Amino acid sequence: MNIKHSCLIAVLAVSSLSLAACNNNEDQATETKQKVTATAETAEKKVEQPVDTTPMPELNISAESAALYNMDDTKPLYEKSPEIVTPIASITKLMTTYLVLQAIHNKTLSWDETLQLEPLDDKAAVSLYTVTNKKEWTVKDLYAAMLVMSANDAAEALGKRLDKTDFPATMNKTAKKLGLSSKSNFVSASGLDSGGQENVSTSKDLYLLASSLITKYPEVLDMTSKASYKTSRGYTVESTDALLANKEIDGLDGLKTGFTDGAGYCFVGTAKQNGKRLISIVLKTSTIDARFQDTKTLMAYGFKN
Repeated sequence: MNIKHSCLIAVLAVSSLSLAACNNNEDQATETKQKVTATAETAEKKVEQPVDTTPMPELNISAESAALYNMDDTKPLYEKSPEIVTPIASITKLMTTYLVLQAIHNKTLSWDETLQLEPLDDKAAVSLYTVTNKKEWTVKDLYAAMLVMSANDAAEALGKRLDKTDFPATMNKTAKKLGLSSKSNFVSASGLDSGGQENVSTSKDLYLLASSLITKYPEVLDMTSKASYKTSRGYTVESTDALLANKEIDGLDGLKTGFTDGAGYCFVGTAKQNGKRLISIVLKTSTIDARFQDTKTLMAYGFKN
């Protein structure tokens, strides 16, 4: 092969390599452009997603924070200051109730088991022992006293039975599993303050807790719907839910009241009419009547819409 022929082959080879490189660069540029375009289109679609700007109805709710939900829909029918973190007092007992029923279903706790009440640090707290002067009770009686009369010593006894070392840690772990936010924090089984800390939550988190409780353990409504309960030892305890005794809301069958100086008067209610179940949350009202009036207003609105 002569020199000219060799040079020609070399030139052609270099040209082929250059052309291939150019084609490769063009392919990469095209691919990059396609990615950028796709990203832009995705971003544009996100921007174009409609935002719900429907205003909340004017219901004149006095509570500092409140909400109303249809259990068939996670979107609230009504909200007032849902971002507020507030003390929840005896509403806390809904978490203790969840864990008691979970233990009953898991057969690690039985209704007939007997437990001892212990004195409370807060002498003004609602106490089954103070009312009856009896310390030994069945789990079923303690469960009833906790939900119906809101007995704090009953709730504390149940919590200690479920976890002797750190029941609040179990409560917070369960809260996380149920989807409650980090804004919620439990420090006692009863709702009483502990170590200078309060049990706190939000209206949305309390809806998640209440709806989970009703969905998984609907038998809770058998107890929370009672205006009074007669214990196995013959004592009758009265409900703190005045709406039950007065039958002021059709289909009302729970759930829990609460009060401390920090929490004010609060109530998580539930009622069912024509197959539609609502859950209302009323937090931090100034009077007992206000929490129930707010609940009636919310329920009336919810069943009409």
